[in-house]
Parts: sequence; structure tokens; C-alpha cells
Amino acid sequence: MTPNSPGSNSKRNLPMAAQRRRVGKRPWRQEPATAPPAGVGGMVVPCAAAVLDVKPINAIPPPPPPPPPAGREEPPCLRSHFLVELGLRADLPVHFIDEKRVTSTDLVAQQNRFRIPSDGVERCLRAILTPAELREANLLGDPTPRSRTRKRRAKRQQPGPLQGETRNGEGERQGEKIMKEPKKKGRVHGGFGLKLVDLAAGAKKLLMSRWSSSKGTIVKGRGYLDFIRRCGFKENDVVEVWAFVERRFRLFGANLCDDGPLHVLVEKKDQQQPGCCYCCPLPHPTHRS
Repeated sequence: MTPNSPGSNSKRNLPMAAQRRRVGKRPWRQEPATAPPAGVGGMVVPCAAAVLDVKPINAIPPPPPPPPPAGREEPPCLRSHFLVELGLRADLPVHFIDEKRVTSTDLVAQQNRFRIPSDGVERCLRAILTPAELREANLLGDPTPRSRTRKRRAKRQQPGPLQGETRNGEGERQGEKIMKEPKKKGRVHGGFGLKLVDLAAGAKKLLMSRWSSSKGTIVKGRGYLDFIRRCGFKENDVVEVWAFVERRFRLFGANLCDDGPLHVLVEKKDQQQPGCCYCCPLPHPTHRS
């Protein structure tokens, strides 16, 4: 019997690939699922770790300001009608910032600014401002003042005039002309808009900012000197600094009031006055802006 005869076992003589095509593929058999070891084959192994509730730094509210010290009372006429005359709620929270002594720099035209104590700013005032308001007032970052030793040392190392150099009446040295350096202009500081308030003088729109050089927080702006004179402050007077701001209030999905400006109240301590510029307008120069 020849290999190609009909009776021969032709299947046995065919190649293996041809036999598989004739017979067909073997049925797929599912193997029992076994968990591979952790970290094998780049597979992600689930971990039952706790989910961290992380929020941006700007979204974290600052700690609330501390309450006023014991025995520290709010200025008179503040809640009775002064806040209402300013267009604010009578039950608005009022925060004590600090106490300071008025200096000559707070009253002279060369400075034209009122300095708020830095301790009160860091302890109380920053807590009632939003991150955007802090950024606008330059109150974000390290409040530690920068060292000026390098600048002073550089000034000391500047060479002076050489021995034997003389100047004639036209302001020239022998063989060369003296060139004067242009005067440096002061840095233009922005600021955060607020209202400086006094019970006798009313309210004045000004700016608040922290200087990058001295790290001092000051209130400045056009019309400051005229307003501070109407307050009647003198050098070495002890004044109290208070602050209050009205925030957005929603009720049943409707805004009853929006965010208002920051009000900084500066009031002379233990001054004897019958009232404010709204309830007793005759003894006080009324001013609103």
C-alpha cells in the first residue's frame, strides 16, 4: 500500500501544522485565577491607604482673631448709630487690633502715613482678611526685615577723592568733568483699599500696604494728612486701633449684602467727648468720603 493510496493513514504523514488546520484549535480551558505577587509585571496593587483631604493654601481660612483683652471696651457711639451711618450692620463684629502711641512721623507731611503696630497686624488684622486682600496689601510672606549690612558696607567701600585733586570754580577736576549720579526715585507702592475711621472726623478712603524694606504696615493716600489733623491727635497720644469688615451674607440663596471695605478705627484712649460726629455734629468737624 502506497502512502498516497486511499487506504493509507494520510493523517499520520501530514505535517503538524496541517493536522491542526484540519482538526481545529483546541478548546480554550480557563485556568483558576490566582493573584500574582505584589509588584510583579508592573501591575497596580490596590492599597487600603487613607484618602488625604488636601486643600490649597489659599483655601485654608486663617485662625480667628483673639478676643479683646479684659477691660477693653469698644468706643462709645460705635454700635448705637455710627456703624449704621456708615451703611453697616449694628451687630457687626469689631476686633481690637492694638494700642500705639502717636509719633511725630504720623503727623508730618514728609512721611504722610499712619503706621499700624506690626504685632497687632500679625496677631489680629491678618485673620480678618481674605488671601486676595492679604496679597493686595503685601501681607503675604515672611515679615522679618531684610538686613541692610550689605548696602552699608558697599557704601563704605566706595572710593573717595584722590589726594592732590583740586576743583576749579566750574566744578571740574584737572583734566576730567565731574558727573553727578541721578537721584534714585522711591519705589511706587500700591495698596489695599480701606477706610480710616475716627469718631470725630468720620471716614476717609485710603490705602494700606506693608513696606518691603522695613516690613512696617502703614495707611497712606491722598488726603491722609488733612484727615489725621481733623482727628485732633497730638504727639505721644495713646490711641486704640480697631477693625471691622462686612462680609457677604446669603439667605435662602440670595445675597443680602456683599463684601464691604475694611474699616480701621483709630480712637484716642480715654478721651472725654459727648459723642461722635453724627450724634453731636456741632463740636466735631463732620467729614465723609
